Amino acid sequence: MTASKPMKTLLTIPLCLFIAMAASAAVYTNTPSDKDAFVRALSPTLNYGGGGAVSISGTNPTSGNPTNGAFDTFMSFNTRAMATNFNSIFGASNWVVTSATMNLTENPAPGNPVFNSGNGRFQIRWIANDTWTEGTGTPMAPTMNGITYNQESTYLNSNIDQDLGVFDFTGATTTPCSLSLPTAFVTNMIAGGEVGFFMTAIDTSLGVVFYSRSFAGNPKVLPQLVVTAASPPAISSITPAGPNLVLACTNGIAGGTYYVLTSTTLNLPAAQWAPMATNVLSASGNFNMTLTNAANISTRQFYILQTY
Repeated sequence: MTASKPMKTLLTIPLCLFIAMAASAAVYTNTPSDKDAFVRALSPTLNYGGGGAVSISGTNPTSGNPTNGAFDTFMSFNTRAMATNFNSIFGASNWVVTSATMNLTENPAPGNPVFNSGNGRFQIRWIANDTWTEGTGTPMAPTMNGITYNQESTYLNSNIDQDLGVFDFTGATTTPCSLSLPTAFVTNMIAGGEVGFFMTAIDTSLGVVFYSRSFAGNPKVLPQLVVTAASPPAISSITPAGPNLVLACTNGIAGGTYYVLTSTTLNLPAAQWAPMATNVLSASGNFNMTLTNAANISTRQFYILQTY
């Protein structure tokens, strides 16, 4: 959750009324990817979207053939079925994403001299433009009918795209990548459409090949986007504490900024409610909001919990 996310009213409750809301969570695995392809700096006009593998490489891998140059990967998952599943569990649009992990499985012996190898770090970005074409090119028979290295600038936009994290490839069979959750990325997943990613080497020593969606072998090694969703944050109770009121809240997300607003009129537009407390969470889960001197207010008050 970031400051750019529009405010959303999550719950409105009158003073001292207890409302219990059960927390719940669900996990959905998006697999295989909807489309994926790798591109090569040394073959900038050729497509490699149908070879059963994707690759991320720097310019100086520690083994293999370093003259093969840099490789980048484009990947996209369609989250329509995921959104439908979460809507059926929590109610339409009544859920928040609490985690997203991309699982990538290495192909340790891709059987083609075009690939580099070596350990190192790579970055995953969410990209706003997912209209690129996968293509049918293979390492043995590249084509020109899909995304190429020369077209990267067409689909990448540093002003909109979001960094989702830097990850280490250490030679392990599976590399789980726990993605950050910027607002644009989360909104894209919740919308239930194409969610695009771009992967590029941070270290020049990196050279890794992962199985792609078109690999015809074990389906367990195909790329996965594993998403956890939960009921939205909510107020579960209000407890007097001397001159203050303590609001017990559920389902907070680490890094989220939460606000309690108050009004004496329930149907007043949310923009006209007055702020009373702010809490930035260091950990996900249940949390409290303390309203200083609120117990001493003699008029009937209503409270809403909002988040950016």
